[in-house]
Amino acid sequence: MREISKRFGDVQALDNVSIYIDKNEVVGLLGENGAGKTTLMNILYGLYKADKGEIFIEGKKVKIRSPKDALSYKIVMVHQHFKLIPNFTVIENILLGSVKGMKLNLKTYEEELSKISREFGLDVDLYEKVRELPVGIRQRVEILRALFRGARLLILDEPTTNLTPQEVDVLLSALKRMTKAGLSIVFITHKVKEAMKVADRIIVLKAGKLMGVLDGALASEEKLIELMMGVRDVKPLVLFSNIDLGSLEPPKEEVLIVENLKVQGEKGEIVVNNVSFTLRRGEILGVAGVSGNGQRELVEALAGIRRPASGKILINGIEITGAPPAKIFQMGVFYIPEDRIGDGLLPTMSVSENVILGHHNNPPFKRGILMDWNIVHRTVEKYVKEFKVKAQNVGIPAGTLSGGNIQKLQIIRALIREPKIILAHNPTRGLDIATVDMILRKFLELRNKGASILLISEDLDELMSICDRIMVMYKGEVMGIIRRENFDLYKIGAMMAGMRGAQ
Repeated sequence: MREISKRFGDVQALDNVSIYIDKNEVVGLLGENGAGKTTLMNILYGLYKADKGEIFIEGKKVKIRSPKDALSYKIVMVHQHFKLIPNFTVIENILLGSVKGMKLNLKTYEEELSKISREFGLDVDLYEKVRELPVGIRQRVEILRALFRGARLLILDEPTTNLTPQEVDVLLSALKRMTKAGLSIVFITHKVKEAMKVADRIIVLKAGKLMGVLDGALASEEKLIELMMGVRDVKPLVLFSNIDLGSLEPPKEEVLIVENLKVQGEKGEIVVNNVSFTLRRGEILGVAGVSGNGQRELVEALAGIRRPASGKILINGIEITGAPPAKIFQMGVFYIPEDRIGDGLLPTMSVSENVILGHHNNPPFKRGILMDWNIVHRTVEKYVKEFKVKAQNVGIPAGTLSGGNIQKLQIIRALIREPKIILAHNPTRGLDIATVDMILRKFLELRNKGASILLISEDLDELMSICDRIMVMYKGEVMGIIRRENFDLYKIGAMMAGMRGAQ
């Protein structure tokens, strides 16, 4: 790919990017969210048309106008969000669109698919309904479909999202087998450690520009982070440091107690089942689990947004089960929602109004019956500057900001009046490395001042870096709670897959 450029409105998504992909190699395409990684590969796959630039395959200039064109050159892309039909079996999903004809004899293709599955270590039951499969196995189905279609260049977009550590290992092993069989792999990721583990070469993008290309065997965390951030001499980041949180021995005051909590989902089914745990003063308790295992419903019940079916929730010894969000907020509990726009934003209100939402009836923002807008704007401007929120001023509608900047507003709202308890659901998702580091440091600072934080995250590195304990959820149940001194990536991974562990 030579001198590829692409613009979306005022945003220069790619700016004269040139890369090459060799045979028999895994190329790590590394960068923060919004760096242009997926856009570049969507151009190679024919989903987007470049404004400028050329594509060459085996020395010949080609035009790729659609995924059908890409497939003719044996290029296949597996996206973050799988394109499978839940009510079809694995083999039906693989053959759909790959084999012509109205009536298919599945047995005809069973041996070929089983051979591909065995060759690359991608075990899957071909006659299982896709809806019954966990996320990691569904991903194998997508990869098997790509291999069945004859892919020689396989593009994987953030392929380890929602996988357990064990499933990640299976995937990385399969990729190594594929390169030995003559395939080339593009592995899109924002995780430095992941890129170093799998890639023969690592290409780093930032804001649509090519920052550098490193040999995977020679790359260091420090150099890759410098390229991703576009600065030199980066201070040590929380995610890459072994932080000593000190002891959290009892007796510690239990500020949040949850007993035998059951919560229903949208269709009335039980999605949180008999969950019990405590959150102590001055503690960060992490909640790990593959997305969709009851985490959202649990935190919404704790925040008063979703009414529990049964069980008890106590804050500082006072039962608040089923209490409205306003009452829970008044008790010093702040909720940072996963859906930053749908649940956490009033888009037509200003940045300042959104930040003080919930705090607006309290001093220093309100004096008597009147709002003190000078104090409001000064306070919000201070935090907006600290968090580097890209906003023309604090008076513009918050809905005009980008997703990442809206997420920063949620964090500022939680920190503006030091809360006693924070319920944070994926608070760093989609943010740049510097902002993630700032938020994790803020959480540690609050913890050390006596605040308690329930941190729900799908990023195990994040949880293991700052949590005192980690609770693991699977199918709405608690598989175990592990203390910091006993953290083990693979033990947590086994619990994420349904194996019960220590309490």
